Amino acid sequence: MNKKFIFVIVFVLLFSLSVSGSVDVKKIVMCRPLVSQIKNIVIMQELGILPVKNLELLCLYHENELTSYGASRRYVIKEGLTWIKFKKIKGKVAVRELFKKNKWTPVFREIIRNSNGIIFTGGMDIPASLYGKQNSLLTEPTTPFRSYYEISFLFHLIGRNDRSYKCEFIPILENNKNYPVLAICLGEQSMNVAAGGTLIQDIPSEIYGIKSIENVLKQDEDNIHSLRYLKILNPDVLGLFAHFHRIKFKRESIFERIGVNTENTPFVLSSHHQAVKKVGRGLRVIATSMDGKIIEALEHKKYKNVLALQFHPEVYKLYKKGRYFKRTPSGKFDFNPYEFLNENYKSIIFHKKIWKWFAKSL
Repeated sequence: MNKKFIFVIVFVLLFSLSVSGSVDVKKIVMCRPLVSQIKNIVIMQELGILPVKNLELLCLYHENELTSYGASRRYVIKEGLTWIKFKKIKGKVAVRELFKKNKWTPVFREIIRNSNGIIFTGGMDIPASLYGKQNSLLTEPTTPFRSYYEISFLFHLIGRNDRSYKCEFIPILENNKNYPVLAICLGEQSMNVAAGGTLIQDIPSEIYGIKSIENVLKQDEDNIHSLRYLKILNPDVLGLFAHFHRIKFKRESIFERIGVNTENTPFVLSSHHQAVKKVGRGLRVIATSMDGKIIEALEHKKYKNVLALQFHPEVYKLYKKGRYFKRTPSGKFDFNPYEFLNENYKSIIFHKKIWKWFAKSL
């Protein structure tokens, strides 16, 4: 073997290594990494709903959360998901320090600097003290440490500076205005609180004046926002799928920019009893329930890739054609969410466009 041939082989190998080392990895951060949430990302990627190649997922949580993520770690190891990592937020920050620079600030900045996008997921209620109210008897603030760090994180991202807010703070996104932030359900509520807004603590009682579960279920389906009421009355019935209702859009929003037909009224998967009340600083309403009483989506006026949704487009079961559930307690296992969304106002297209936007923004 002559020297020239050896040189060519070495050159090819080095070139191959340099090319492989320059793979464009996209890093997504996700809070509350339950097994179900991790599966949502994994399966949506497999189905092409989340069209991201060379994905890395950083699962974020606080060390004092009551939720254990041991099952999530075991799931990741068992499935060989080497592209999924975990990061623990450590230490405590007093409530009065959440909406300013604090001991978590360097951690938040590092996470954003080393990632391409972040998802804030659903969960339990926020302590009402974080938005200056007393807790309703129906509020369930069972995950306070999660609320503390996520709301502080969102404050760090978007801030709440205006003339009425005395704390001068430069949001992280001020130096990365195109960074995508997707906040889902509790995530939308957390974003609104971070921006200085407040919440409806219980939709049926505060908005519709309803005091019983039976009367909630007598409403039009567009005014029901959770399957919890049906499940409470039917605790022994398995296979019930989450509640769907329609939403309507405002004009000139991120939805129009990503190609959504805002004349449509798509069905969305809904699972919440709280919602945005007073809208936080810098946020704008871009979708509501059909009666206009519940805010279903917010965007940021300044940072174009900040989107908050009260509904759930991340549940992978929405995109599985062969999965069947019950729609009513006495019904058969003949309800397929994908078929339902595809047949009703082409709602599946709306859901896919959300994830296409998120992937493209990374």
